[in-house]
Amino acid sequence: MRKHKPLALFAVAVGFLVLPATMFGHHGNAAYELTKPIELKGTVTEFAWNNPHVQIYFDVKDDKGNIVRWASETVSPGLLARSGWSKNELKPGDQITITIAPAKNGAPVGYALKIVLASGKQLVLGQGRDTPYSP
Repeated sequence: MRKHKPLALFAVAVGFLVLPATMFGHHGNAAYELTKPIELKGTVTEFAWNNPHVQIYFDVKDDKGNIVRWASETVSPGLLARSGWSKNELKPGDQITITIAPAKNGAPVGYALKIVLASGKQLVLGQGRDTPYSP
């Protein structure tokens, strides 16, 4: 038993060193105005089904008719898959109405809260809720 004690202590020490890196590696949603959601109508330009967050890129016309390229992060591919999504759910050219929590710094990025397709189908985002976001 005494022969294995140093090895066990080493394993515990390594565990304590690795654990904080995994615990604090996620940035959370602190960069977004979660209490001030906005709704945008746009055209999907890219749907990136990647970890740790699926990204949706879409173009929106501003008040002056200029095209603004937006980016929105969602939850992980695993959570979206459990909500019925696939990596082919959105395609370039798809028209969407997306409700996002916009970036606090004013950049054209946000965190997706709700997505409605042109057909009227609402996509559930897998955020731990049984129903889509509603303000």
